[in-house]
Amino acid sequence: MMMIHKFDRDANISYATLMREAFEATVKLAKTMERELGEEKAHEILYMSRVEGDLVMISHQLEEQQPIQNFAEFKKLMKRLHENQFAGNLFTITYPIDNDHEIEFMTTECILAKVFRDMCAEDLGEIMCCKPDFDTTPAYCRRVSLKRTKSLMKRDAYCDTKYCWK
Repeated sequence: MMMIHKFDRDANISYATLMREAFEATVKLAKTMERELGEEKAHEILYMSRVEGDLVMISHQLEEQQPIQNFAEFKKLMKRLHENQFAGNLFTITYPIDNDHEIEFMTTECILAKVFRDMCAEDLGEIMCCKPDFDTTPAYCRRVSLKRTKSLMKRDAYCDTKYCWK
């Protein structure tokens, strides 16, 4: 029988607690940066840091596969990232539009929006979790663009994240 290393054991922690603890210190740091640097400069630094981190994460996600050649491959990857057990406990997503040129991820529940709302930091959640999607989408495939007009982080009823093939 193979032993599981203690770092890989189940932590028996709720997803809400995990997400709150993952972002709580960053929100405190962001609030300190806002006081010291001003809101605009602090938000610029936070945003660029998140974009850079997300780009590294995307490069790791794409290491094991061929470059995306068509929209079907892109949709398959996006669904894989959003439909696994972990993500299923973070978001509730449906696909009201799913065709050869566009797919819309309608998110009606987002644990990140709840966590940032509970910390009275939706503006920081938008900067760190939502806005970077626009700059990082081309890292998956340059032929894909992103449109979003509604966001749970901005207290809308849902997020309407639409990817389009150009």
